[in-house]
Parts: sequence; structure tokens; C-alpha cells
Amino acid sequence: MAKNAGDQDDGQVRLSGLNDEPAVASRGSASFDVGDGSGGEESTFVLNRQISLLPPNNMDRAVFCRSLSTMIEVGIPLLRSLKMLGKRTDHAKLAQAISAVADSVEEGQSVAEAMKKHERVFSPLVVTIIKVGEVGGILEGSLARLADIMESKANIRRKVRAATMYPSVVLSVAFAVIVVILIKAVPMFAEIYSEADADLPVPTQIVTAMSDFVIGWFWVWIPALAGSIFAYLYFITTPPGQEFTSTMGLRIPYIGGITRKIAVARFSRTLSSLLEAGIPLSESIGITADTNENTIVRRALFKVQHNVEEGRKMSPQIASARIFPNLVVDMISIGEETGTLDRMLDKIADIYDADVDASLDGIQSIIEPLLIVLLGVVVIFIALAVMLPYFNLGDVI
Repeated sequence: MAKNAGDQDDGQVRLSGLNDEPAVASRGSASFDVGDGSGGEESTFVLNRQISLLPPNNMDRAVFCRSLSTMIEVGIPLLRSLKMLGKRTDHAKLAQAISAVADSVEEGQSVAEAMKKHERVFSPLVVTIIKVGEVGGILEGSLARLADIMESKANIRRKVRAATMYPSVVLSVAFAVIVVILIKAVPMFAEIYSEADADLPVPTQIVTAMSDFVIGWFWVWIPALAGSIFAYLYFITTPPGQEFTSTMGLRIPYIGGITRKIAVARFSRTLSSLLEAGIPLSESIGITADTNENTIVRRALFKVQHNVEEGRKMSPQIASARIFPNLVVDMISIGEETGTLDRMLDKIADIYDADVDASLDGIQSIIEPLLIVLLGVVVIFIALAVMLPYFNLGDVI
């Protein structure tokens, strides 16, 4: 294929006239416009760029890695690819980092060295695999492997969010509806019953007391509720908060099982990719630990790394961590004995990815009927509390 012009139509990549007209190249979920990025076209991308105070997520990074891999594979020079992606990337912080990397590469630095300056955007995992790819002359393959890792992590996060979205929305709407009922409807009935001087049953007394509190003490419970939410969100960003959420995530019944499966899938996928890239086992375990979000798992993996550095086998150290299931330990042991540890870890990741999917589907099927029953009980209680005195008003009159 010519470097500046050519056509390839295999259903994945298509380029035409790079020097003359803008063209489109795509692979998987990555797509980009190959033009000169000048004039009004660049202004359009700037206007469409996402403004975010947060670092890019795994899917943003995956799209970048996939796009850069594809552009290098089809013959676009590395520096030009980086400059184009710096202008085309939607996430503002990622775009700035890519542009800075392009400037550093233009000054003679390697891509890995340039990325290492932007730790909040490019993790040690990214820097290490790209460094290996540059040294071995397989940068596009390393970038594709990184995209696979990040897409896997992003897919797991997306599935977890999807599983928790339904109950979160239902409970939020139910809370709002109950507050409206306590503010609007209950006082009207309470006034009628008060004028009739009727004896109120216990459920009605409970509901009217709740209504009085919601209306009369709103200046207390609204700031308290908002403050509690913000305090919790801040707490989980602190080391003690991360330790607490990591511990609870592993210990809560059923949820703890899913958390362990997610940890196994991520650990296996990341470690497998690092080993396939030619990175030594000890260093690979350290990078895998550094990218793990659960502090308990991270600490256990660093301990495994320390023992492996001293010449011990990995499987007994994984077993002593008491986090990973026996099946995982046995498969890792077989992989060590047969010299196929990377392929065995890849199989483990496939098994547990599927297991996570099934577990999340199962928890959704459990939560939905439970929510229906819970909301039904609440609605029936409020309805009875409001209507019970009404049926006795005839006797009072």
C-alpha cells in the first residue's frame, strides 16, 4: 500500500486520497476523519469537544488506542496520527494530553516517555505496554492490545451501572412521589379529620407525623440529606473511604461474589496482555496491581509481586491471598507448569467475564420483583393510613 494514497475495502479500513481529500478510516468502534485539520473543520471539532473536569474513562482511552493503532497500521506516520487525534478527540483533557505527547515526540522523545508526563491520563499500564511496543517495533499491536484491555474494563463497568440504574431510578422516583404525597395530599385529609374530631388509627398518626416533619422541618432534613450525600461522596475518595468500600464490596452477600469475579476477570485480562507483550512476570503483576481499583485486591497483588521477585511461584501466592477462587489458582498453576500462563489467564478472563454477565442478569431478576413488592407495601400502607379514618367519618357525623 502506498503511504499517502490507496484504497482498501475489507469492511474495516478505508482510505482514499490522503493528500487530496479527507478520508475516513475505521476499525471496530474507532472512527476518525483523516484530513489536515485546518480552518472551519477544526473549529467544528473544538465546538463539539467535551468539556470535563474529570480524566478520560476507559472507553475514551480505548477509542484513542484503537484509532492510533489503525492509523499506524494503514501507513499514516506516527507524529501526524498523534496530531490529528489531538484535534479530533472529543474529551478535552485527553485531547490536550495527546497534543502534548505529539509535541514531545516531535522534539525527539519516545511516545512512552511523552505519555509518562501525563499520569492522570495515561496509566503505568499504558506507558509500559507502549514502551514495549516501541522497542519491539510492534507499536500498532501494543495499542490494539491496550484497546482490548480498556474495552473489557469499560464493558464491565457499563454492565454494573446498567444493573444498578433501574433500582436507583425507581427508588429516587418513589422517594420523590412519597414526599409530594406527604406535603400535598396528607395535610388535606388531616385537616378534614381534625375538623371532624375523629380518632385516628395508628397508621394515620404515623403518616401525619411524617407529613408534619417533612413540612415543618424541611430546613433541617433537606440540608442534612444533601450534606450526607456529599459527605459520603467525599469519604469514598479518601484512603479510609476506599478501604471501607473495598472491604464492604467483598463482604456483602452476593455482591461480594460479583466483586470477586470482576476482580478476577480484570486481573487475568490485564496480566495476560502484559505477559503477551513480553513484560516480565513480576513487573506485570505490579502494573496489574497498580491499575486495580479495589484496595484489598491491590494490596494482595503487591504482596504476590514481592514473593515472585524472591523466586517463588505465583500460584501458591495467589492462593494465600484468599481472594481468588480455587479454580483460578489451579488454572494458574497449570499455566505455570506448561509454560502457557498468558493463554491460561486469557481463558480465565473469558470464563469470569461470562460469569459476571450471568451474575448481573441474576441480580437484576431478583431486584425487580423485590422493588415491586417493597413499593407495593409502602403505597398500600400510605393509602390505608389516609383512607381508614374516612370510612369512619359517617359514624362520627
